[in-house]
Amino acid sequence: MTLQLLCKKVLMSFPALGAFLFPVLLSGQYAFDGPIPAITSGYGSFGNDSVIHEFFTVNPDSLYECDDTVRGIISYPYGANAALPVLLSFPGGSYVDFSDSNYFKSQEFYQSFVASNGYVAATAQYNSGPGSDEGCAYLWTTELMKNRSNLVDSTRMGMRGYSLGAGIANWLSLTMFNDRNWGSNGRFVWPDAGASFIGWHDDWPNDIYRQTDSGLAAMPDDVLYLMTMHDLDNTADPRTGIDIYNFIGVPDSNKEFYVIKGDTINNYIYWATHFTQSTYARDSTQFTTFITKHDALDYWFGTRMLHAVMETAWNNDPLARRICLGNGDSLQTTYANGQLRGPIVIDTPWMTMFESWNSGGGYMNPCEVTWNMRQYVTANACFTLNLPEVDDYDDFTIYPNPAAVGQKITIEADVEVERILVYNELGRLIMEPKMETFTLDRPGLYVLDIQFETGMNHRGTFIVQ
Repeated sequence: MTLQLLCKKVLMSFPALGAFLFPVLLSGQYAFDGPIPAITSGYGSFGNDSVIHEFFTVNPDSLYECDDTVRGIISYPYGANAALPVLLSFPGGSYVDFSDSNYFKSQEFYQSFVASNGYVAATAQYNSGPGSDEGCAYLWTTELMKNRSNLVDSTRMGMRGYSLGAGIANWLSLTMFNDRNWGSNGRFVWPDAGASFIGWHDDWPNDIYRQTDSGLAAMPDDVLYLMTMHDLDNTADPRTGIDIYNFIGVPDSNKEFYVIKGDTINNYIYWATHFTQSTYARDSTQFTTFITKHDALDYWFGTRMLHAVMETAWNNDPLARRICLGNGDSLQTTYANGQLRGPIVIDTPWMTMFESWNSGGGYMNPCEVTWNMRQYVTANACFTLNLPEVDDYDDFTIYPNPAAVGQKITIEADVEVERILVYNELGRLIMEPKMETFTLDRPGLYVLDIQFETGMNHRGTFIVQ
């Protein structure tokens, strides 16, 4: 693959902002690993436009909970003479305090890919640490839309976030799509490898409604919503992603949940970890060693899906839609003509889909981390399956257990039952029976929560086959 980047060295300035273009002349700059080749044509391939990369810097503003200068990069086709659709990307926490050159290297692959295909890519590095990330992303994107309206079309927009940035993408899209109607002519959100729900920190009491079930449901129906998580990722707890995916207010036809699977081909390992599509990133265990390689997953999972969702959102391309929102279409689940294991694609995700969960190794950032505000507004955000079976209790029984689909299930207890709640294995309330008998019409593992007249409460699991 050969990609030419043509840049003019021009000094530009904006009030309270600093911006400059810098020359980059590279050819075949992306070192490639693995036996499966890169995508060189069609969806996922680099385009023919030469690319300009520009630093765009915004000063701190405590009003927006941003206590540090935000340095970002805008990439766009050389010769762009009209406002273009824009992809806003938000990095993970491991990118904090990168030097400008290292941050550029970490973002260059996707920035160049988007711009070479005729669109604008914009990404901001927030160096302020915990508490300022969301505010700096809010401030930087607001200033970008205001000061570069000649270049970016705020009515055609995508937001893509990785790790910490996944939470920012969720919150910022809910905020800006609703409050400012950004993306009204085509929009998508792609949180990857994270999705803990975060927002304003100092002003969270006035913002926390966005974290409620109804707040998530306020996502506009026309948003295309992709959530991707990774089979061997032990950094981000999948419960956070599943919880938000289930409640985000987008119809199933416009959203998709992916579990990215790795593979081994000719002794080369395609890792499905926290850093699957992050290149020139700090290693996920030591956070000191840089990962610089690109391989087939950067294309089949990375650029191909990004390309497809951009074309779907902004050009209503039906073939592209089959790739990113195909509901299990073979175009969506087949990678590298079947040479590489494809993803799980599903609208009803569950925890046992993840090797990281099945291995019981725990997570560096579990659902209960303080910045996952969802846990403060709903009891079910951090659902757990680490519960006893109902047979373990002496003061009530449920029979039959296991039960068959449609079979009458009966609860008998030593004391008066005040309330019965039935949850599915995702922690979502599906039934509140008014009597001690009920039926369930789908097989699965269920959680029974029984509240007694005495004030006692028992929760346990049972099975419907």
